[in-house]
Amino acid sequence: MRLTVLAAIPALLLGAGVAHAEPAGIPAGFPDVSAYAAVDPKPYVVYGAHPSLSGWEFRTPAGLHCRSSLIPDLGVFCEGPVSVGVSLTRSAALREPDPGPIKGDRLLLPVGSRMDAGNGVVCAVPDAATLACLASKPASWSVDTPDPPDRHYGEHGFAVGPAGTQLF
Repeated sequence: MRLTVLAAIPALLLGAGVAHAEPAGIPAGFPDVSAYAAVDPKPYVVYGAHPSLSGWEFRTPAGLHCRSSLIPDLGVFCEGPVSVGVSLTRSAALREPDPGPIKGDRLLLPVGSRMDAGNGVVCAVPDAATLACLASKPASWSVDTPDPPDRHYGEHGFAVGPAGTQLF
């Protein structure tokens, strides 16, 4: 089942509830993130004390600040006008916004480009107001890579834009 949230940004910031459901694949009309020009991920790299704190960071023209984890199961999480995240093993979900200011100045992911660092999470900026992220098994993984014992690898994603927020 897919979930599309068509609500004003203020309602999202106030913590409006969102139902979660099993994904049914990529919904019709979801942006084709692979259609956009790939940026070199190297300038976006961040290193932490643990692999879970390492990955790639970027910001969008619409003010979202995102971190894609080096560990594929952790996915990408964005904060800003909408706080949202997705991973290879979890459907996209809205998150409680961080009450403090966004820390650090992240490099811009330009309009018409995509971030594909090879961890299975691909994010694209189709236009100045939209971000779409898709999480699926990386192409470098064997087709028969087993699921973890407590989760299932699938295609999950979100799109945040003027028409609302689409989660699956």
